[in-house]
Amino acid sequence: MASVTLLCLLPINVILTNPQNCDSESPSSSVDRKKLQAKPLNSAVDDWVGRLLALVSSDMPDKCWVGVDLMGVTCQECSSDRFFSLYFVWFNSLLSHIKNPESSRIVRVVSCTSISDFFTRLSRFTNTKKDAVSHASKVIFPSLNYWRKNLQRHYGKALSIS
Repeated sequence: MASVTLLCLLPINVILTNPQNCDSESPSSSVDRKKLQAKPLNSAVDDWVGRLLALVSSDMPDKCWVGVDLMGVTCQECSSDRFFSLYFVWFNSLLSHIKNPESSRIVRVVSCTSISDFFTRLSRFTNTKKDAVSHASKVIFPSLNYWRKNLQRHYGKALSIS
């Protein structure tokens, strides 16, 4: 649970619109409050994205799944400019968890969910439809392969995917 204290446990839309809520500890003095109020929104969002990427790349499954889950929400709630500047990094982070056979089951499942959020957002923009199709093709085979192996383990026989 200590890893969660690093995060601001507010809805992402509150964080993106109210930067003083982005620090994990509340300010204790009026000087700290003034510093927070002077902090520009972009800097607060950069801090959020940095924390998010640190969680997503963590080797600890509990930190990783929290980061991946919050990445899905962030993909949906961030500004269009922010999304376009980071979507390739976010996609590759999520895809790495789906492709990695060492990823825990919960991390893989939540990565699939977050990738769904990612594609939902990407599909809203007409100029990124080709990117969406290209990225989707990178997800389909690793996902099918993962489920084939799980079904094989469960049923004890080889399954073919055509």
